Amino acid sequence: MSQGVEDLQMLRLIKAFQKITDQDARRLVVVFVEEQLEKQVVRARQKLGRTEH
Repeated sequence: MSQGVEDLQMLRLIKAFQKITDQDARRLVVVFVEEQLEKQVVRARQKLGRTEH
């Protein structure tokens, strides 16, 4: 993906997140994103043949 497209997506994400007024919903979004990051890290390690943390 080009940097311009990534920048646009990041700005859209920030704008949408800023509009969420419910604090519990905001926490859920952050937890979800952190979980997705952890899954990505695990997959990347598995591709490299490493399964330890």
